[in-house]
Amino acid sequence: MRIIGGKYKGRHIYSSNNNRIRPTTDRNKGFIFNVLEDFVSGARVLDLFAGSGSLGLEAISRGAKSVTFVDNSYSSLRVLRKNIARIRLSEEHEIFQKNVLTFLRQNKESYDLIFADPPFKWNHYFELIPLAFLEENISEFGILVLESEKTHNIEWETNVYEVIRQKKYDRSIITFFGRKGV
Repeated sequence: MRIIGGKYKGRHIYSSNNNRIRPTTDRNKGFIFNVLEDFVSGARVLDLFAGSGSLGLEAISRGAKSVTFVDNSYSSLRVLRKNIARIRLSEEHEIFQKNVLTFLRQNKESYDLIFADPPFKWNHYFELIPLAFLEENISEFGILVLESEKTHNIEWETNVYEVIRQKKYDRSIITFFGRKGV
């Protein structure tokens, strides 16, 4: 795995040895950041289910102001810390070992960009997406980028949020959500 763009472009990062952890592929990461383009620059980023930190580190490399990593796995966060040390990350960052739903319920800081890449077998989207769109969690013009398995039943639009863009890759769907009417 590597960082594919920005300040840290080409730097290799570690991935977990746990076969249940599915890092975002370079192809998917390329699509995500091509869609986001300049939106990342100066953004406050939240990387949920951070794993190795691939998405958050990519965002920092591309000019994000800060990144907050959240994962409940000690071993994943150990890999993330190795990656932060490996690229000598100097930008503002925080790491929380916590269940992402608990984090979102307790959080009081608004983010401009939220990445959520849960394990494919995880099935709590009906809680995750509405929590992400609470004012405490996402800014008025904020974007949630969700990578999910195609077969999951997800409420794609409500009176609070809507799909901005979506693309299917192999087993996954990458969906960009924004606040409805903004």
